[in-house]
Amino acid sequence: MLKLFLGIVCVFLCLSCNSTDNKTLAIKFSADSSTIVVSNIEAAALFHLKNNIKTDTSYQKLVSVLETPAEDDSVSMEREWPGTLDMQGDNAVFKPDSPFLKGKTYLVETQLNMSFADIEQMIKGKVRRTMNFKQQVLKR
Repeated sequence: MLKLFLGIVCVFLCLSCNSTDNKTLAIKFSADSSTIVVSNIEAAALFHLKNNIKTDTSYQKLVSVLETPAEDDSVSMEREWPGTLDMQGDNAVFKPDSPFLKGKTYLVETQLNMSFADIEQMIKGKVRRTMNFKQQVLKR
């Protein structure tokens, strides 16, 4: 009886911690394609970003951009596209050190909004041991 009670309490705790705002993280170019905008960031991550991005350099590694080789190029490899991450309102904005090239494809990877499992996966016992990066391919 005690195990059943504890199990029910755990489920309710997990459900109460679940955000009712389940927006998917959005990664896209700005209107002029000069920056990459990451929006719909979870509230806890957004709080830490706003308070620490200017003082803690490790926050710069939360978003990485890679230039991908052309489809017909079997020799080249992905190349990191350097830049800085900053906040504009509730969005994280990646500003490249040099402009994005027209006709090129970029792979954006981020650790924002990552989790080991959602509530449904936890109930089903499908909690992952590692976290997967959120990825988005953008073509300029």
